[in-house]
Amino acid sequence: MTTYYWDSVSLDASELEAARAELVKSSSGAAFVDAFLKLLRSGQRVPVSVALARFQYAEAESRWGGGNPCEPYEAEILERARWVLRQPPLTAAESGAGRDGADHASALLAMTNLAQPEDAELIADVMERTTDPEVLSNASGAATKPLEQADTPNPRLIQVIGRIAMDDSRDVRTRAEVMETLRFAQCAEGAEIVMRLTESDDIQLQVSAASVLAAAHLATHREVVERLMAAWPQDTPGAYYPRMLLDEADEE
Repeated sequence: MTTYYWDSVSLDASELEAARAELVKSSSGAAFVDAFLKLLRSGQRVPVSVALARFQYAEAESRWGGGNPCEPYEAEILERARWVLRQPPLTAAESGAGRDGADHASALLAMTNLAQPEDAELIADVMERTTDPEVLSNASGAATKPLEQADTPNPRLIQVIGRIAMDDSRDVRTRAEVMETLRFAQCAEGAEIVMRLTESDDIQLQVSAASVLAAAHLATHREVVERLMAAWPQDTPGAYYPRMLLDEADEE
């Protein structure tokens, strides 16, 4: 797959459909960039979302060398992603995608490495109103940069993350993933949320809480991390991460 939720979608306008097909079949070159920009600048949510999803796939491809041919347009990409997120999410019936909210999911994917501290409120808006695990997962990824780069992490984003992480009605995996975003927020509010979740009976939530404390609050909460780790079975999934952080701290 190269455009995530949009590979099986056909666009109504022939020139846009030709551009979408070009993005699916190629990964670089002038024709690829021209097709990408045609969709990105179309002013229509579905074509724009296709371009945003393809941008993030190109980011993933760049790890194997060669770079991302869309990189020179990152400012424009970020602005288009913001534009999508300011609107209500499209249903699958409206967009033709394989899932509801594919436009928001795509915009959040594109923001993974581009989001700025000023995007925290917009990301919080999305996280607050969605119950879709895929959108929440992508929002968690998009939230890391604003949290990491801000001198003071956005209080509302921290609060929204906390409400989701502590919501017993949600899937535990979703709660754990959202909570782990707080690894990038070195603030008392984040530590307080995570400390409450260390008391959970669910080991997955405990592991995520310990990971956050070990990554962002080890100087003040090492004893808590060690206590949690001592109580887990030897083969607890994910337990390697807080252990690794403790080992690295000991080596410094």
